[in-house]
Amino acid sequence: MNYQIRNAAVIGSGTMGGGIAALLAGLGIPTLLLDIVPKELTPEEQAAGLTLEDRAVRNRIVEAGWKAVTKARPPAVLSEASKQLIDLGNLEDDFDKLAEADLIIEAIVENLEIKRGLYARIENVRSKNAIVATNTSGLPIHALAEGRDQGFREHFLGMHFFNPPRWLKLLEVIPHTETLPEVLN
Repeated sequence: MNYQIRNAAVIGSGTMGGGIAALLAGLGIPTLLLDIVPKELTPEEQAAGLTLEDRAVRNRIVEAGWKAVTKARPPAVLSEASKQLIDLGNLEDDFDKLAEADLIIEAIVENLEIKRGLYARIENVRSKNAIVATNTSGLPIHALAEGRDQGFREHFLGMHFFNPPRWLKLLEVIPHTETLPEVLN
């Protein structure tokens, strides 16, 4: 099978996740960037009368992450046109959109159990041929894939981008024993 990446998703809007999303958009790939929903209002949100249900609050973390990416120096974003290819959301309201992604890259905290919990959720919504990758730099790929179904494991690998992704043209691709060879091509 020949895999084509027409749509991507990045989970985690921090330095690495935001930079990876910017890189994908710079390549012309529409990219969904997701992050967690805040658990508390800021004093400014309280003063404005917002609640934890307001979209502006629910997307505060991803919006802040993306804003940092767009202000980075040297620039992480190639152009205004590539900015338009980024869709911001959160892991509760927008999670089902992952079903549209051909490539899902996880760039969250380096915690085995948190990552495994996220993969269990991804497994339930991803399309059957979607490639799922982790940006981990230290956790074993086979350990991350444990407990997932065969289709997930066959489409799972490590994609360790170096920081900043746009400027360091180096990507470590890390398969595990069950990653399909065609996923690597």
